[in-house]
Amino acid sequence: MTTFTSGVSSPSPPRPATVLPCPRRESALRAGAAATARLHEHSEREAREWSTLVRRLSLEGRPGEALALFREMSLRGSDRCVHPPDGVSLSAALRCCSALGAVKSGREVHAVVVRNAERLAGLQHVESSLVNFYATCGLLVEARRLFDGMPERDVVTWTIMLMGYADCDGLEAKLSELFEQMLCSGIEPNPHTFTTVLRRVSLDWGRQLHCHIAKMSLDLDAFVGNALLDMYVKNGDLDCAWRIFRRIQDKDVVCFNTLISGYGRTGDADGLVSVLQDMGMAGFAANQATHVGLINGCASLGLMSLSAQVHAHAIVNGFGSDAIVRGALLDMYAKCGDLDAARAIFNELGTESRTLVTWNSMIGAYGKHGRGQEALQVFRLMEMAGIRPDYITFTCLLSACSHSGLVDEGWRLFKLMGQFYMIPPRNEHYCCMVDLMGRAGMIPEAYEFIINMDCEVGPSVWGSLLNSCRLWGDAEIAEIAAKWLFELEPDCSGSYVALASIYAADGRWDDADVIRGLMETQGIKKKAGCSWTEVESDVYNFRAGKTNDHQSIVGMNSTCNRLDQCLSNPAPLETS
Repeated sequence: MTTFTSGVSSPSPPRPATVLPCPRRESALRAGAAATARLHEHSEREAREWSTLVRRLSLEGRPGEALALFREMSLRGSDRCVHPPDGVSLSAALRCCSALGAVKSGREVHAVVVRNAERLAGLQHVESSLVNFYATCGLLVEARRLFDGMPERDVVTWTIMLMGYADCDGLEAKLSELFEQMLCSGIEPNPHTFTTVLRRVSLDWGRQLHCHIAKMSLDLDAFVGNALLDMYVKNGDLDCAWRIFRRIQDKDVVCFNTLISGYGRTGDADGLVSVLQDMGMAGFAANQATHVGLINGCASLGLMSLSAQVHAHAIVNGFGSDAIVRGALLDMYAKCGDLDAARAIFNELGTESRTLVTWNSMIGAYGKHGRGQEALQVFRLMEMAGIRPDYITFTCLLSACSHSGLVDEGWRLFKLMGQFYMIPPRNEHYCCMVDLMGRAGMIPEAYEFIINMDCEVGPSVWGSLLNSCRLWGDAEIAEIAAKWLFELEPDCSGSYVALASIYAADGRWDDADVIRGLMETQGIKKKAGCSWTEVESDVYNFRAGKTNDHQSIVGMNSTCNRLDQCLSNPAPLETS
């Protein structure tokens, strides 16, 4: 026992470590435990505050700041006195990595999750965030590995994995297989699941999903209903799209825009105008997407009078100066044949407002109308502006050279694309080159060019060669091209008709009859083509071999007479 004295005595031998009496020792231990608890509580509170701040920054669209704060939080978490990141901050950090496409940072966050696996056990939202990160960054193998390794998966996790497949081209089979596995596992899809899958389905599969959705009465919902509407529109079934549209209870402007896009894509001018009127009567104002859909519809129709009205409608509603709308207007006037109006809009945009799409539209406009030199001039301006071309740019340029007979310039651009801009040629580029040589009568050279292609030859390339053979009457190479087309597109009537025409032009009537008999045997029918012309804001539709009504014949004859007058008399005609 230690003895305490009030005085100082003579030196004494060293004493053992001080041991407090039991009551005092227990009091000290309690005080120390309380201090540790206060420190622990403070660190927990601090960790929650940091996690809340990281999450808030991520939700406010400030991923860079949120990720920097998470890194600082992780460094502090290495100290024993400070709590490491929790599930909330980890999920927020992974969401930021997805938004930034920061694969390396995402893997670092994944490493933090692995190090704290025991503490984070059972937090399914963290595992779902990891799957979402890898899927969003296109790393579907890693995403699927994590997904398959999860002990429990809810509808959110399934939807995330489905979304990863839906965002990539060519993975429709995997998407379908995973969705079937989801149903077999007993997980009921939610509206987000259906909208994700509907983006990538065929018409037959889409109808099956429609039945499933109808049983759950989700087709009445504007969110799911619009996804169904978009699916039918993309597959060209506007009758079903219209029925879906009528069933949606709380329609929004997106539903109207989807239907407008559908009618514009199929060239139904009456339906286009009718939906726009219904939209106004329902109290919805046309937005940017509405005008773009209307303009694209007019571009596919090629009707100048309707195009001018839509342009005026955009100006009245305050979208005349919108860059995206003006880019669509440029494309519309170009497809309608009014290149002066298209170039005027292009000049109004200015260098800073011109996007890559705008440059491509102007180049393509000149190319389609056989004005290759103007297309090349625009491309030179594009290079001077520092805009890097893409594969679409070179498709437009090569097509322009083909329509203008610029063989040498076409070869120069084809080499420039691969050697300088490092853009690998696609089937559409090869198709343009074959058409370029074919129009110039270089049929053997075009065939040799196809044989030496570095990629798989698509039907468009063989089709271009076959058309060139028909133009120059080369039956020998035409037979080779047609043979490939019969294998690649067995149900397409165009290749059969082209080969039969070549045989007939060469006097080989028996061979032509064999091809036509082959079409009948296989049940292949040629769809009748039709033409239309616009006379004084009225559209007249007619086709060869069909008795047209009186008004169509009058309108057609009136237009032809005016064209004859223009050819015989260069003076401008007076308009009535």
